[in-house]
This record gives sequence, structure tokens and C-alpha cells, in this order.
Amino acid sequence: MDIADRYTIFLVRITINVVLTRCRIGLFVLLGLHTCEAVAQSTALQRTYARSTDLVERNDKVAMGTFLDSLRNYRDRSETDRVLFHLLDARWMRHTGRNLDAHHLFDTIAVDTLRLPLFLIYLRHYQHAKTLKAMEVFDMARVEAQKARRAAEGMKMLDEALEMDLLISEIDLHNDEFERALHGFDRLLERATALHHTEGICRALTGMGNTYYHQEQDSIALGFYQRTLDTAQAHSEPELMIGAIHNIGAALTYTQGSEAAIALYRAVLDTAGPGMHTSLRADLLTNLASMYSDIDEHAQANAVIDEALAIYAGKHDTASMAGANLFKATALWELGLRDQALEQVMLARSRTAETHLQARAAQKAARYLQAMGRPAEAYGMLAEHSQLADSLARRKYSDGVGKAQVRFETAEKERRIVQQQQALERTRAEGERRALQRNILIGSTLLLGIIALLLTRTIRSRQRLAQKETELHHEQVDQLLSQQEIKSINAMLEGQEKERDRMSKDLHDRLGSMLGGIKANMAALEDRVEEMRQDQQYQKVNRLLDHAVGELRQISHDMAAATLNRFGLEKALKDLRETLHINGRLNVELNTFGLDDRLERSVELALYRMVQELVSNVLKHAKARELSIAVTRSPGRLSLVVADDGIGFDTSVPNEGIGLSNVRSRAAALSASVHVDSTPGKGTTVSIECPVVE
Repeated sequence: MDIADRYTIFLVRITINVVLTRCRIGLFVLLGLHTCEAVAQSTALQRTYARSTDLVERNDKVAMGTFLDSLRNYRDRSETDRVLFHLLDARWMRHTGRNLDAHHLFDTIAVDTLRLPLFLIYLRHYQHAKTLKAMEVFDMARVEAQKARRAAEGMKMLDEALEMDLLISEIDLHNDEFERALHGFDRLLERATALHHTEGICRALTGMGNTYYHQEQDSIALGFYQRTLDTAQAHSEPELMIGAIHNIGAALTYTQGSEAAIALYRAVLDTAGPGMHTSLRADLLTNLASMYSDIDEHAQANAVIDEALAIYAGKHDTASMAGANLFKATALWELGLRDQALEQVMLARSRTAETHLQARAAQKAARYLQAMGRPAEAYGMLAEHSQLADSLARRKYSDGVGKAQVRFETAEKERRIVQQQQALERTRAEGERRALQRNILIGSTLLLGIIALLLTRTIRSRQRLAQKETELHHEQVDQLLSQQEIKSINAMLEGQEKERDRMSKDLHDRLGSMLGGIKANMAALEDRVEEMRQDQQYQKVNRLLDHAVGELRQISHDMAAATLNRFGLEKALKDLRETLHINGRLNVELNTFGLDDRLERSVELALYRMVQELVSNVLKHAKARELSIAVTRSPGRLSLVVADDGIGFDTSVPNEGIGLSNVRSRAAALSASVHVDSTPGKGTTVSIECPVVE
């Protein structure tokens, strides 16, 4: 690859990295925009819901109708707007007492959890849960409240999640599941305490008190109500304080009597003074008047209820005014002020549009008119009461029918769900059966394939085993031949050495003695033939005879290692190489350097014997195909290296043979060092470094 190609690849990589970086940035921007859009949409939904909540709490029917009409015009603009309109419409139905219609509308709202905002999903389940609770369908209400809680947690709306915990526990309380309700309120108290959520703490304590109150354990309930009041006072929460006071008053009425409740209400009213919120003050006054009536202090009750009526009138709260008028009528009647009592009843009848208050007013008016001797008017009021009571009964019956209808529809829906689940189960079972058949077929095929593979591998293994056995047999034969060759070579070398020793002894003992005798006889003749000593021919013969004796001694001495002593180490190694080399069986390579000058005879002989020992080890053990002998002489040193490509051995295992020990002994005699390098399967190299005296 040339420079141009590398540069092109470099540019391509840079371009790809830039494109990927821009894609990541674009993705992050899109995600950020989507998140901002979702947050803005959720904020707008919360504002709309808060507006509807304000209208519901004020019971402003006209404004609420106008508000729903404005939403109706936009309901087809998007799925979110459509669902929001139906949710708020169903909520208003529940508020106006049309619980069954509200339930049906909630039930028809299809919640797409993938496309709709979580806030709408939360509202749908929350409002449906409250509707079902009002219809006393508690099991379904609990399920819906749990779904609403999960949606609130998904939006990290902690207040709403606590509200759902409270609603679930209240549902359990109304369903007489007291133990589960207590557990839920206790868990809510722990969470609210951890979050420092004052309202959650107070409502949890109130719920626990109500649970014991419903079980007629008023003393325990009073303790929880007192804890609620203490917490509300510590955090300056007046509305929570008033609620706690109402509950304490009710509990005191049953535990200590009405006088204790009256003392409590008086203390609170006197302590709070005019700064108390008017609605809360009016509620406390109404409760106080009720306590006075319980102990037959009707004048006090009448005075207190007048103060409450003034507050309700200032707020134009006609429903509360009607209830206060009926209460005042009872006090006036007990005080003997019958005309004024009847007037209060008629005021209540004319002020309220709520059926149950109208029915109470008509019944009380009929009773008062009858007692006052006005039977015709009393009959008219009684007929009106009957008509209103029938309306209430029909509504109650309708609520009962609606409750039964909801339960029937729920059972029918569950039956359809069960049928669908059974159909899915059958489909799944059929799919599993087919999958099992397919898996069995695949498994059988794989098993047959594995068996065939194993058979093939077994046959091949047996073939390889037979081949290895054949090779092993050949190796054993080769090894036997090698051993035989080694024995032959060693015998030949040993025979040569013995023959040379014998010849040297014969030459020294026999021919040497003969030449010595001739020399002695020549010396004896010198005394007798004095003149011959001066003869040149005689002197030449004598010199030749001396030279022959010397040569004989030299030949006798050198025959101990004939070739080595005669031609030196290099020629002896070459003869050894020619003896060992066998074409196709053992390739012997000899390399020498710096052996032109002879070494000391003892050094050459020791080196030659070490080479013989190492070569003998190769032939006996190495199973080598290649053998290398290298002798290098440098100033002051001589290096001998014998290497083979045989089987090698592990040098870390202390298992050194006699041959290698002999080599080390001969090397030590020369002050030489021996290094053995061998690895199993990778041959052996023996290096000998010997100092040489020049």
C-alpha cells in the first residue's frame, strides 16, 4: 500500500468520524426538543386540570359547563385533547352524582400508554378509582388507584404518589379491610416522614385513627387524632388542624362525653379568634351547636348556629345555609318558638336544590305543621316528602343497580379476558406442540449427524492409531538398527584402539629391542674397528640407526590415537564424521575454524573423547536426523558445539546420564565449562568453552 492509498483511507476515516459526531449531536438535540415539548405539554395539562378542580370545588355549574364546552370544541384536534375532555367530563358527572355514567365514560377511554402523556394516564386511573370508590366497587377502585400510583411514580410526582397511597388505604378502610388499611397508612406515614411531607404525615395519622374509630376503638383513635393536631400545629397548617379538631371532638364525644367536645371546640375558637378561616370557623360552630343540642342546651345551640349562618350567608353558600336553617329550626322548636322554627324549615326548603336536603325539610315541615294543627298543609308537605324520598330511593336503587351493573360488566369483561387467555393458551400450546415436534425433528437430525460424526471420527482415529502403530514399529526398527550401528561403530573404534595399542607395543617391544640390539652390537664393533668410526658411511649408518630408533619410539607413542596423533584433531573429527554419516538416516555436518595449528596432545585427545561421548549419546537417545559438530578456536579459547534435532529432554529434571557426566569430568580436567540447552521435542545443544594456552 503506497502513501496515496494510506492518505485516502485516512481522509475517509476522518469523514466518517465527522458524520457520526454530527449524527450524535443531532440525535441529542432531537431528544432534548422532544423532552422540552413533553414537559411543556404536561405543564399545560396540569394547568387545565387545576382550573377544572377550582370550578368543581366551587360547584360552579355554569362556569364548569362553559369550560367543558370550550374543551369540546378542541377535542378532535388531537388524541390528547379528546382524552382530556372525556376525563374532565366524567369527573364532573361523578361530582354531580352520575357515577354510573362517569364509570361508563371512564371505561370507554382507551389509554394508549405509548403515545399519551403520563399525566393523562395518571388522571384517568385516579378519577376512575374515585368514581368506583363512590360506587362502593372497592376491588376495582383499588386496582385503578394502583395503576394511577405507578403512573405518578413514572413522572416522579411524589405528592400524587402519596395521594394514591392514601386513596388505596382509604379504599381498604371502606371495604372493611382494616388490617390492610392500617398497613397501608403505616407505610404511607414512613414515606411521608422521609420526605418531610406534612400533609402526608397528617393524613396518614388521620387514616390510622379512622381505622381504629371504625372498629370502635375510640381511645386509640383519639391518640392518632391528637398526633395529627400536634403535627399540624408544629407546621402551622390551619386546615389540617381543623380536620384534626373535628376528629378529636367526635372521638371525645364517645369517650368523655359531649362536654369534653364542647370544651375543645370553645378553646379552639377562642384561641384562633377572628383570624381563623371563615369556612373552617363555620364548620366548627356547626359542630359546637350539635354538641349543645346533644346536652339539650338549645339556646346556646341557636346562638352558635346563628353565627355560622352569618358566615355561610357572607359566602353565599346556600347548601350550608339550608343545613344550618334545619339545625336552627330544631333548636327553636325545642325552645317553643314554633312559628320561627317552621320559618327556618321553609327557608331551608327554598334555598337548596339538593334533593336530600329538600326531603329533610319537607319531612320536618310536615311534622311541625301536624303538631301545629294544620293537617292540610302537613299532608301537602308529606306528599312532597314522599315524592322526594321516592326520588332518593330511585337514585339509591339506581346506584345499587349501577353498582351491580359495574360488577356484572366487570365479571363479563373478566370472563371475556379469561376466554381470550384460554384461546391464547390454546394457541400457545399448539405453538409449543409444533415447536416441540420441530425441535424433536431438529434434535433427531442433529443426533444422527453427531452419531455419523462420531463414527467418522472413530474410524479416522483408528486409522490414525494404526498409522501411528506402523510408524512406531518403523521407529523401533530404526532404533534397533541405530543401536546396532552404534554398537558396531563403538566396537570398531574400540577394536581400532586395541589394535593400535597392540601394534605400538609390538613395535616398541619387538622391533625396538631388535634395533636396540643392533645399536649395541654396532657400539661393540666400534672398539674393535677404531678406524671405522672415522668413516663417513659408518657415521651415516649410525645416524640412520639412531633416527630409526627415535622414529620407532614416536610411532609407538602415537599409535595410542593414531589418526589424532598423526594428523591432529581436525582430521580425526573428519574421519569420525565420515564414519557416522549415513545418507537418508543421519546427516552429520562438521565445521571447524582455527585448527591449523595443533593443540596439546592431551587437549586434543580430551576434546576428541568428549565429541565421541556426545555423538554416542545422540546415536543412543536422540533419534536425530541431523547432527552438527562445530569446533572454533580463537585466541586463548576454544569452543565446541554439538547439536542435534532429536527428541530432546527436560533439563530441569535431575536425570543426567553417565555419558554426559563423563563429558563434564573431562571438561573439568581442562578447566572448561559445559552448557546444555534442550527442550522436549526441539533437540539438544551442548556447548563447551575451553581455555587454550598459546
